Amino acid sequence: MIRGLAPQPRLIWAVAIGAALIALAVASPVLAFVAVAYHVGLVLVLARDLALLPGRAGYRVKRVVPEPFSLGEIEEVKVMVDNPLAAGLEARVADHAPAELKPRPREVATRFDGNGHLEIRYVTSSPRRGAFHFGPVDVQVSRHDGWWRRQVRLSNPEEIAVFPNVVAIKRVQLTLRRGLRAMAGLRRARPPGASTAFAGLRDYVRGDDIRRVSWTATARRDHPVVVEVEAERGQQVLIALDCGRLMTAPAGELDKLDYAVNAALMLAWVAQAYGDRVGLMTFDDRVTGFIKPERGSSQLRRLTEALYAIKSDYVEPDFGHAFTHLALRLGRRSMVVVLTDVQDPEASKELVAHCLRLAARHLVLVVAMSDPAVLRARDQPVTTSARAYEWAAAEEFVASRRASFELLRRGGVLGLDVVAGSLSPALVERYLELKERALL
Repeated sequence: MIRGLAPQPRLIWAVAIGAALIALAVASPVLAFVAVAYHVGLVLVLARDLALLPGRAGYRVKRVVPEPFSLGEIEEVKVMVDNPLAAGLEARVADHAPAELKPRPREVATRFDGNGHLEIRYVTSSPRRGAFHFGPVDVQVSRHDGWWRRQVRLSNPEEIAVFPNVVAIKRVQLTLRRGLRAMAGLRRARPPGASTAFAGLRDYVRGDDIRRVSWTATARRDHPVVVEVEAERGQQVLIALDCGRLMTAPAGELDKLDYAVNAALMLAWVAQAYGDRVGLMTFDDRVTGFIKPERGSSQLRRLTEALYAIKSDYVEPDFGHAFTHLALRLGRRSMVVVLTDVQDPEASKELVAHCLRLAARHLVLVVAMSDPAVLRARDQPVTTSARAYEWAAAEEFVASRRASFELLRRGGVLGLDVVAGSLSPALVERYLELKERALL
């Protein structure tokens, strides 16, 4: 948009006609009089139309944004503009939103209502964490049958922050309180706040663990009955987040570190809801942060702020240093969730060795993200020789990851390898599964 006045298409045509009359007036005095009269009338019409458009003063603008923005979520921004002198006028509004947030549409056509109020909405998608700056709002007004368009720029600076995905947490909060698994497709679970004590008997339903069938109660009631036990409270979960070189790689819409950040926050919230203490360690070639396991809203706030600030670095992670630091800080048996990337067995040798050592005392879960592009390259049909090479490379990479996880499994270390976009629900499901099996 260009600030100030701009002609409507009809004005351009009117000026073109006036120019033609001036050219013809050279040949005929009568046409000269017509040209003068035409231009006088045009000037009067233009002056009247300009007077009906409000000036720069009198506008009020307000922007309503999510607080805070959530990483990877599609969210709505609302802009409201008021000016009683603009009642009934057509308008185009463009908000100077940060280009990194991918606002769409960038420009919205609308109309002021009878009270001089308009409201537009557009959506954003935040591809990375951090601070962003919103600028002014451009408003262009015109009459439906007018000759001019006037654009004003309304100052409305605003600083916003993109945090790890808090929207997903809000979505699961209500369902967890009702005692349901948070994500679509997951089994029912008991409400948080339970212990490992006997919780009662109920009729068997398909999908129940056969090991929980009470055979004495089944014989007495003449139909299958299962024992209900509830998960223990007050256990410890420590999330170890790799911020090294491999986590800088993109894996769909976000990079691997940002997917891991979202999953870490989701797991922290769910574990807190189930009564566990949650802590966080971040590391690359050194330990960059450690928050000891605690519970409570203040702990979740500390974890959220820490996850907001972390960045990946192009260095190789030092698993030995990080896991030694972790072992010294954890005084009791805990679930250690390692969010990292796993490649071939040779490249992952250090990770495997230290996870096996840590698993002697703690329950260790190694979580890695598959790149959807690699999986597509493996799964799509092979139609050309180039595709054959691409398929072979993707299959070799996937097989190498599988071999690394097999080494971990043999040593008693749990593994989870999922597509990056499904990481958060898959990790929460595995945590709840371990709680139900009383492995924590």
